[in-house]
Amino acid sequence: MKPVTLVKLKMKKIYKACLTFIGMLIVLVSSVGILYLFYDKVIDPSNNIEVNGVLSINYVDGKSFNSENNKEIKFSISNSSEEVQYYNIVFLKVRGEGEYRILYNDAVVMNGDLKTVDEVVTDSISIDALETKVYTLELTNKDDKVLKGLLNVRLQKGKMETFADVILKNNSASENSLTKVGTDIAVENEGLIKSSDDIGVSYYFRGNIPNNYVKINDLLWRIVRINGDGTTRLVLNDTIKNTINYYNTSELKDNFNESSIYSYLNSWFEENLRNYTKYIANTRYCNDVSHDDAYTFLNYTRIVTNKIPTLNCLSNSITSKIGILSVDEVVLAGASTDKNNNSYYLYNANFTDPWFTMSGAKGNDTSLNLFMVDQNGKVRSDIVGSAYHTVRPVINLIKNAEVTGSGTLEDPYLLKGE
Repeated sequence: MKPVTLVKLKMKKIYKACLTFIGMLIVLVSSVGILYLFYDKVIDPSNNIEVNGVLSINYVDGKSFNSENNKEIKFSISNSSEEVQYYNIVFLKVRGEGEYRILYNDAVVMNGDLKTVDEVVTDSISIDALETKVYTLELTNKDDKVLKGLLNVRLQKGKMETFADVILKNNSASENSLTKVGTDIAVENEGLIKSSDDIGVSYYFRGNIPNNYVKINDLLWRIVRINGDGTTRLVLNDTIKNTINYYNTSELKDNFNESSIYSYLNSWFEENLRNYTKYIANTRYCNDVSHDDAYTFLNYTRIVTNKIPTLNCLSNSITSKIGILSVDEVVLAGASTDKNNNSYYLYNANFTDPWFTMSGAKGNDTSLNLFMVDQNGKVRSDIVGSAYHTVRPVINLIKNAEVTGSGTLEDPYLLKGE
């Protein structure tokens, strides 16, 4: 065979090998691209950043924990989209016994026991468009052994239509109220106002609202707000018939979950809502009875002096299936400490007695005044908690509750399957 022919044969083999390599490279690149379409999570191991769809999660201190002692982990979540998104916080592969607290803006938004199974501890938390949230996870080891596990944040996709979605569909949310909250009373229908609480994006009703009625077990309720975790807060349209004191005169209990009124509400819950527990969330209530050494209550300064109510809990919170409103929620609904108001949705012409809130107003070592709402719809701070008055139960419907109806008095929202 001539040398020229040998050279040509070698060139053909090299050419075929190149074509084969290029073909394999194209298949590999295509496969990676296709896989990326179906799995949109990108991990940067060098700085603990994950991109999960439109969410960027920065596990500042890493997503894994392994400690014999207590540990604190920082992490942040950013929404790069122009719409509200929802996510879950999850613990994975937990080993050992411990407790956790998740804090946002220095307030505890979730707490509980660490379990040895994979667990979604917060479901459907909302994050506003282009918003960033920074969290602190506090871990407490309850055993001599090492406490270990993984922290994970997941974008929630395919979200079903919740009660909150129905409310938002039936009401156009405004960024600001028509009247000045804290100073002015609200006598007109100011609708649904967008705000935020310790957990996420929240919406509250203000003024004379015609379409925030809910009926459960023949009891009529009013929607107060959509909470940041997607649950919906309701207050009974009426008061419980019997009067009750917040605490006994023999023992001052300013913590709501140790009070006389809490025991009474739990008994009422068992009697009236026992068959509806699957619809009712075990969620947070703001039990703000904080004060300085001189018994100057932070609530009093915020509500009476500065007139700046907030849905962010600036003090103690408790977790329960039943509670009562905070003074901030009452003022946001349309009340004030200066004027009567018989035209907002929390007013009821049948009331003849003040009703309790969960917020402390004034006090000393032996006595505590709770903020209360009188029969004229005005917020008062001069009534002692040991006196017998009325109470309006508050519950929160789970985020996945499905309803029928339009929310009017003639066609209130009803739970599907009730």
